[in-house]
Amino acid sequence: MMTSCAGCNVTLGWKKYNFQKQWRIPGYYCKSCMKEIGQDFDDNGRITLPKRTCDSCHQEFFFLNTSWQNKKRHRCCQICKDLDFTESSIKEPRLPPVPARVPTMMALFAAFGIFLMIAGFAYVMMVAPQQDSSILHVIIGSCMSGAGFMLARKMVKVRNIILGKTTINKMEKLR
Repeated sequence: MMTSCAGCNVTLGWKKYNFQKQWRIPGYYCKSCMKEIGQDFDDNGRITLPKRTCDSCHQEFFFLNTSWQNKKRHRCCQICKDLDFTESSIKEPRLPPVPARVPTMMALFAAFGIFLMIAGFAYVMMVAPQQDSSILHVIIGSCMSGAGFMLARKMVKVRNIILGKTTINKMEKLR
């Protein structure tokens, strides 16, 4: 799952750093933010770095970039730093609009997950009792059903996020 750094909002790839549970600092961080925040925590016993709000997306981050437009200073995260601030009076986040429909590939993967669930259940009910080593066939069918359920469940969660029914912050709390 693609996530972004809680310190500067840069998109993180495979390398995600998070603090140990004893530090009680939530979120994933890039390497440079992890070093800065960890050093601040080691020096002071707590985080003293201020969290500032991005002028565009109105989310709080530790490290923001400063950009100047029309002799005004704007503090922006890594994602929003190249935006135009002609409509600076708007207080709502400038995020892409919510799509009206679910993407086709997502629907196909969810359908494949449902198909795997049904096929695994049918395999356990129809084929496994007729074979000699039936426990092996029960395990195979159960794995098929489980994989189908996990795939379908993941697609439903992602669908809800895309359609705006569930926010990402709620999803992180559920994990």
